[in-house]
Amino acid sequence: MKILQFSIVALLLSVALASAAVKTEAPPTSVEERRIRSAIEEQYNQLQKEGDQLKVEQMELKTLKQEVDKKLVQMQSLRQELSLLLNRKQAEEGKRVTELSKIYEKMSSVKAADLIKSLKPKLAIELLAAMNKKNAGKILDNLDRKTATKLSAGFTEFSVDQTPSY
Repeated sequence: MKILQFSIVALLLSVALASAAVKTEAPPTSVEERRIRSAIEEQYNQLQKEGDQLKVEQMELKTLKQEVDKKLVQMQSLRQELSLLLNRKQAEEGKRVTELSKIYEKMSSVKAADLIKSLKPKLAIELLAAMNKKNAGKILDNLDRKTATKLSAGFTEFSVDQTPSY
């Protein structure tokens, strides 16, 4: 047992001495050895500088990423707000088209036809779509053939989900 302990202590001492020898470098013995050591030191110093530069760049990238993430959150918030405003605007325009269609329904079909032909086609189609079908038919009947055809064709392509463009 004592031999084993003695062997372990001796092994530990030899490892300690070897590592101390490695740490305390012997002075170079030849010009070639000095050049090699100098080249190694230069490379080591260059790697240190590059490592430091990488750390700085990583910090900058982390900061930029945080700023970009913050801007993305702001943009998403603004997009939602804009979407709500657009929906509110479309709803208000829809109400106005409905109200205007009621006004046109109360007019004579000749007068309403005269006014409708001067409107933008999409608005005219939306007005006719919001009207009572009987009144819309009378108004179309009082339009010239070209305009009535154009509005009728647009009416078949008209979708309830379309965004008003007036």
